[in-house]
Amino acid sequence: MNLKITDRTLSCIDDVPHNKSDLSRFLAFLIEMEIDTIELSEQMCQLLSPLPEYSFYTPPYKKPRLEGLDDALCGDYLQTFAQAREAFGEDIEFCPTNRFYCATALAAEWMMNGGKNVAGSFGGIGGFAATEELVMILRIKGLRKANKAYKFFPEMAKLFCKIMGKNMRQDKPIIGKRIFHVESGVHVDGILKQPERYEPFPPEIVGQRRKIVLGKQSGTASVRAKLLELNIQCSEKHIPHILEQVKAQASAKNGAISEWEFAKIVKECLA
Repeated sequence: MNLKITDRTLSCIDDVPHNKSDLSRFLAFLIEMEIDTIELSEQMCQLLSPLPEYSFYTPPYKKPRLEGLDDALCGDYLQTFAQAREAFGEDIEFCPTNRFYCATALAAEWMMNGGKNVAGSFGGIGGFAATEELVMILRIKGLRKANKAYKFFPEMAKLFCKIMGKNMRQDKPIIGKRIFHVESGVHVDGILKQPERYEPFPPEIVGQRRKIVLGKQSGTASVRAKLLELNIQCSEKHIPHILEQVKAQASAKNGAISEWEFAKIVKECLA
């Protein structure tokens, strides 16, 4: 199945202060993502010229685009999709908008149910589906570039935040800094035994790593994992007391325990 993604990020940010070097680097990341078409505004096209060899386009668009359908998931969206393709042709590009916070879900359903072309933007900027989420959904489903890794996503997200002048939500799917941080004792125990049951893909694919966070919800599995991670030798008999101190200190500070604080707790418990 030849599924194609258009990224609209660089056509959405004409009103953002421009730094050509940063924008050129971001464009290079989009190319590294192997996005099929990168949409540029006339202003952005002029700013970034000369453009590298790639598939770009600027308005007027080369293919019909259906934009909106925010609430399509509230009804029979599959019938809506079929009617859209019948009315406008199989090559129509769907660009759902995000007023009901389901643009990415709509775009993914479109692609998994007969649609060939979809448009989004990095981080969902402009109120569209998030391109990076679409890429990973289709990868997981085996519908697009199933073996490609995106280890550059953290650097790309950092650059995007610099361009936009604002921070990314730490729990943002795919590119959030804390999406692979786990604290709950049961969750930690399970994820260490069978990570594929808890994570849709290994964190390394998107340039991240799993991090055990110690706090009020931690259990003995978390303590053992952190001891191993920090290469600290400790007898099993000390773990319940260490866990007790971890929870007490996390409750007192109303937050997670740093690795330095954990090491100090272990040292005091072993003294």
